[in-house]
Amino acid sequence: MSRLLLALLCWMPAVALAQNVGEPLIGTRKVVNAGPGNQSDPHVSDARVAYTSESEGMSEIRFHDLSTGEDQAIPNGGAYDFFADISGDTVVFTRVLGGAGSIFTFDVRTRSPAAEVAPQDGSDRRGAVIGRRTVVWEDASFGPELSQREISVFELDTQSLMRLTSDTVLDRTPSVSADGSTIVWAKCPVGTACDVWQAVAAPGGFQVQALTGSQGEESQPDTNGQVVVYSSYRIENGVGERDLYWQAVGGGMEYRLALPGLEANPSISGSLIAFERQEPSAELPNYDIMLFDLSTETLYRLTETPGSERLNDISVGQDGLVRVVWSVPENGDDNVLSFTFRLPGNPQCQPRAQAPTAAELEAACQDPGARPLLASLMLERSPGKPSEESSTFQAQGEGLLCVENGYGGMPTTAGWVELSGASGVEPFEFVKGLELMARQVVLSEGDSTVSARLASSPGSSVRVRLYGSPPVCNERFPGEERIPGKHVAPQAWRPAAPSGVEGLDGAREGGSGLGCDMGGGALAWLGVGLMAVLLWRARRVPVPVRREARRRAR
Repeated sequence: MSRLLLALLCWMPAVALAQNVGEPLIGTRKVVNAGPGNQSDPHVSDARVAYTSESEGMSEIRFHDLSTGEDQAIPNGGAYDFFADISGDTVVFTRVLGGAGSIFTFDVRTRSPAAEVAPQDGSDRRGAVIGRRTVVWEDASFGPELSQREISVFELDTQSLMRLTSDTVLDRTPSVSADGSTIVWAKCPVGTACDVWQAVAAPGGFQVQALTGSQGEESQPDTNGQVVVYSSYRIENGVGERDLYWQAVGGGMEYRLALPGLEANPSISGSLIAFERQEPSAELPNYDIMLFDLSTETLYRLTETPGSERLNDISVGQDGLVRVVWSVPENGDDNVLSFTFRLPGNPQCQPRAQAPTAAELEAACQDPGARPLLASLMLERSPGKPSEESSTFQAQGEGLLCVENGYGGMPTTAGWVELSGASGVEPFEFVKGLELMARQVVLSEGDSTVSARLASSPGSSVRVRLYGSPPVCNERFPGEERIPGKHVAPQAWRPAAPSGVEGLDGAREGGSGLGCDMGGGALAWLGVGLMAVLLWRARRVPVPVRREARRRAR
């Protein structure tokens, strides 16, 4: 079979756009802020939204509670604040004062004054994002050229700063997963020709590699820690198209959502991707907010107005509700709106009649569903004194403790895991050599701590994850509306592995084109089968992470 014919067969849709399937989304819309001036670039975590508000030459960050309606500004003393992101109680943003661009954090719960992250004289930092306690930003402080931006990482718990990239090309628009374990960004050798790179947390630092190669020009990546989604411009049959693509963290099959028009600016939380679509048949060219469910291959259209809805973000909350936010021009100003709903047929809404079995707990550790991730620890035993890590969190009710012995290294035979001083996993359980220990635990109200300690041979490692209670379902929404869905089967490729330097330093462009692993007879059904396998393995709904639609404003 010729390469051209193989390529054409590979790009055939497995299943075309079909009839409405399943139950519709049921939810309600809400105006976050439609006041004077421009309200834009919203980001959402559970019920909280952080966004930029500009009026009369001033710019500030505001936070809004979708449950209570509270809307407050972060005091800035006359500084210029913009590019906000939020995870849990913490808002991060860029502050310009006296010509320097710095990254600040603000605690929504305590309302303490905003604090600068890793202060540095003459810094030029912007575009911060946050996943749990990991803050990532673009940093132009390392070289004389503004185009020589690097990616920096700061851990709030340990107050440690790391330079993730070190090269002469432009590294921009980072995103970070909910637990802070995975970072993605665009690397652009000449300002264009961008590829997606990723950094995955490993004992002692991050493992860095290229995710895409020369097959297209990628931008606007985001990740939920298991899947990386991005926009890519590619030439097909002499025609350029910008579509949505995704693949698993670390690489593998690449999937494309082939829709007419232009798709851009994806944000992902759990199995849901929100994105912006410009439909070519529209009477007036404009963008609408779309939603695609990876687990069911269902496409929903959330907006359909004359204005262009842009700068979206999505959050699958610990209460089981999904919240999408965006900005839209209305009456000469930009305003922020939201849509809150629950996915149809959410299994997390089914009450349990009895305590889960050990097998069910282990399965829940493999696929936590809509359980919120409260804490994550990774330990590797080093020579010398025992290795210890801890993390604080706030939650109450039942929790799920997942301890993976030997994760990223050798199993340990001497370890402890505790919850606020009480035993979670005893030392004798490590001696048994179990790979996964899953426990249902009781979480107390207020500040709590999960800690782990290793005292066995150097090189042994453990990963500890703590999840909160499954969501409690609300039956109805005030002023609810119903949004139908359509089934759309993505197209599948197996791209050639891009070349790239693994490690913290250096970058090398890679990619040698795409290869297809679908051939022979029933291509369509094989594509569906492969997609189902990947999604079954990767299906997970972590606490949401924010997204980087802000890049369009730079």
